[in-house]
Amino acid sequence: MSPKVLILLAPGFEDLEAVTLIDLLRRAKCQVSVYSLREDEATGSRGTRIHTDGNLALLDKQTTFDLIVLPGGQPGSDNLAADARVLALLKTQVAAGRFVAALCAAPKVLAKAGLIQGKRITHFPGALNPQEQQGAIITGNPVEVDGKLITGRSPGTAMDFALTLIEHLAGVATRTEVEAGLVR
Repeated sequence: MSPKVLILLAPGFEDLEAVTLIDLLRRAKCQVSVYSLREDEATGSRGTRIHTDGNLALLDKQTTFDLIVLPGGQPGSDNLAADARVLALLKTQVAAGRFVAALCAAPKVLAKAGLIQGKRITHFPGALNPQEQQGAIITGNPVEVDGKLITGRSPGTAMDFALTLIEHLAGVATRTEVEAGLVR
């Protein structure tokens, strides 16, 4: 059975990150659902409009995902962090022992949900102030994996971040196959 992935978009998401994640996860045959906060589309910080599969109000609460992914960008990350439904969804995902991933500025959403204390994470430089870091170990690596928590540093690391997600969800062979098709 192919892994089920939920990608959450808020107005002002980072365009490059969202499109890269959707594309590569689908190349890996993941069942990718893209949801916005309120509308059935979301517009990125650079003007890319993505028609989503729905909005959070329509998400079936009984549906479980192997991975929930948060692309970064501003004000997208702040918009995600301000939504109580997003925070509750992330807490439930972590409590169930399933993967959560955040790229660029989106680790601030994980911080707001109280999910980074004592974890190794990376994020866009300056995205988290010292208070928001909550005792997390900030590595500055392009991609950081700490158990079921995966974080990425920036738009420039989006492809490596997506490939890391594929590796953890679908295995090294699938990652290798997807990466080979990209001819990097």
